[in-house]
Amino acid sequence: MFEFATYEGAMSYFAQLNYVGQNNCIFYATTAVSTKSLMFGAVGALAAGAARAANNRDWAGYLLNVNEMGFGILPLENTKNFNVKLEFLSPRFDQFVYVPYHQLVSVTVKKYTLGSQIKRVIIEIANAPKFDLLVQPKENKLPYQEGCFKAFCDFYGQK
Repeated sequence: MFEFATYEGAMSYFAQLNYVGQNNCIFYATTAVSTKSLMFGAVGALAAGAARAANNRDWAGYLLNVNEMGFGILPLENTKNFNVKLEFLSPRFDQFVYVPYHQLVSVTVKKYTLGSQIKRVIIEIANAPKFDLLVQPKENKLPYQEGCFKAFCDFYGQK
């Protein structure tokens, strides 16, 4: 079992970063791939990946903790080649990003594609590259995902 499989395990990651608030909303996300870039096949996906890597947004996943202090975004690195699974993800504490509320430009939650349960979360930050993320509202291996992400969507609006 991997450490962030439980809410307590995920909280222990954020405790190591001194980023635990009174009301912690923790959920897992991956980096979104633009549907426009997919229209251009492998070359478009490669170009989109290069742009994400240049902005330090090309991690296998992220663990987010949204609380009264702001947004805490912990990148997760894949420890296996080509096979991205939750149990193969390891936190990159040295790449943790803290975004206080006064630096947020906007937070948008919307459906990724028609008929999909996946949500797209766009976090725009003043004077920094945005986070363009995909969130599966229910992750079987993360029992806290559904409740925490629902609370997040209830606050930021669901489209």
